[in-house]
Amino acid sequence: MKRKSYLLITMVLAATLLLTGCAGNSASSEDPLADGVLTAGTNDMYLPLEFRDENNELVGFDIDLGEALAEELGVEMKWVPTAWDGIFNGLNANQYDIVLSGTSITEDRLKGFNMTDPYLANGIVIVSRTDAAQAKTPKDLAGKTVGVQIETTADYAAEALKTQEGVEYTVSKFDAMLDAFAALEGKQIDNIMTDISVAQFYTTLKPEVYAVSSDVLSNEPIGITVRKADTAFNEQLNTALDALREKGKLTEISMKWFGEDVTQNIDTNLKVIE
Repeated sequence: MKRKSYLLITMVLAATLLLTGCAGNSASSEDPLADGVLTAGTNDMYLPLEFRDENNELVGFDIDLGEALAEELGVEMKWVPTAWDGIFNGLNANQYDIVLSGTSITEDRLKGFNMTDPYLANGIVIVSRTDAAQAKTPKDLAGKTVGVQIETTADYAAEALKTQEGVEYTVSKFDAMLDAFAALEGKQIDNIMTDISVAQFYTTLKPEVYAVSSDVLSNEPIGITVRKADTAFNEQLNTALDALREKGKLTEISMKWFGEDVTQNIDTNLKVIE
């Protein structure tokens, strides 16, 4: 009897805690916007999409997009800065409603999540120092050390290309791209693989140091990630993105951060290296 009573009490307490946790969670898979807030997980060290300025304020393409999206949806915007290697687990744990963080659309990610239609064209490129040999293809990386941000599509591509191209090089994994570019400038690594939008930002910032040396190696446009169960919410986001595109807001944000419009006529045929 004692054992059965203890088990019963334990089960009741566990159920109570579970219900309390659910009630206190702002991200509901039934209606994520029911509380009037759009909550987004973002990795705030991915220039120029999301990063901290000199006043420690969140800025970037995705930040402007998120604010415009929330306004279109008639809700407030709330950001949850999150390390990239745990960002999708946080979404599944209902810590936020969406991941808005320069996320490439891939077949693998679509198996576990919903993703909106792409809002930004994207692909992986190789970056070299201007004072070194320019790596135009993966084969030019032989014997080199290549920096990537951990658990990004560039990370997966760098590992996969060693086998696919039959070339040996070392992949050095960083928590943030700003650390990778600092290492490239400091000659601790030889090259970088990253998204073209990121590469172009850094090469524009320091054209005397960095150069995009390869063609675009993949096609992996960027979208917003939501939980697999949130199908209706995903369509709601698509409708809002379409409205922002028609109003010219996406073009305006793109011109601000990239100096060109990379939000229109996006190639949706995925070409991911993995």
